Amino acid sequence: MESNFFKIKPYDESLGYSVLVDLYNQLANYLNPEPTFILTEELAHLLLGTDTVLSRDYLTFESKQGEIVAIAGISKIPIFKDALYTVYGVKPEYIDSEIPGVLIDTVLKLKKELNVQELIFQTFGEPSAPFDEKLENLGFTPVNFNWSMCLDDFNLFSHPGVPPGITIQNVKEIDDYTDSLYVINEAFATSFKFKPFTKITWKKLMTELKKNRVVEHCIAYEKEKMIGFLDAYINPEQENKGLIANFGILPAYQHRKIGSALLASGIETLINKGCKLINLSVDTTNEKALGLYKKFGFYIRKNLTQRTYQIM
Repeated sequence: MESNFFKIKPYDESLGYSVLVDLYNQLANYLNPEPTFILTEELAHLLLGTDTVLSRDYLTFESKQGEIVAIAGISKIPIFKDALYTVYGVKPEYIDSEIPGVLIDTVLKLKKELNVQELIFQTFGEPSAPFDEKLENLGFTPVNFNWSMCLDDFNLFSHPGVPPGITIQNVKEIDDYTDSLYVINEAFATSFKFKPFTKITWKKLMTELKKNRVVEHCIAYEKEKMIGFLDAYINPEQENKGLIANFGILPAYQHRKIGSALLASGIETLINKGCKLINLSVDTTNEKALGLYKKFGFYIRKNLTQRTYQIM
């Protein structure tokens, strides 16, 4: 298959995950110049799973000079329920070329060839406009939005204290992932397309994420029962920038100011490690979380909105 300027070929298995990871990270860094997440080959292999066959599920886009300038493929990943996910990467200098449109057309054709019933395609921020425009011209509209939020004025932050009967601990390692897995799966059960993690996948994911970033787990307990969980991440290459992720409270313990105390502990952890800026992501429909984050001084960076398209 060929476009006017590019040759589209099945992914060469001999390349392993190296080209996929490189192009994904190049695009991700272009869309968000302040990344707190870097995809590694090991993490890609874990997320894409053993069901992925690169030569069947992925395609490369080569220039006339034989340079691979983009990749696109479809995989089942342990995040979205009942849908496959589009993984793609493009050299930033080709974003304003015909590549985004051709890439989406190619993914839709691949979806049909692989008999995929439902496909998730995500874009991120204003630089993703060529992808958004193509999808919307085809009649697709986003079905879910996530805002990127940022805290960079710590004068607005104060710890609200910990509710009576609750304790919060910081740990660098988790001995048994069962309790944290239960908290995460319960807390995110109603999130868009959320697929509950298995213990094996959750443990492997946490282990892999720690390989190229510093992580502290902030955990809320009532007596000996884990009721809340939060990860505070630092990318060693950007020590002044932190990330709060995997923040959840068991539903039965919400509305008791436990989330406020746990979030405050996560913020304090990152401040004490020298962070000058803290990022997090939130579903725009989660009004309770939005209110909580704004109370602590986080503000929305609408130019970094993540859009999710559901292609049936």
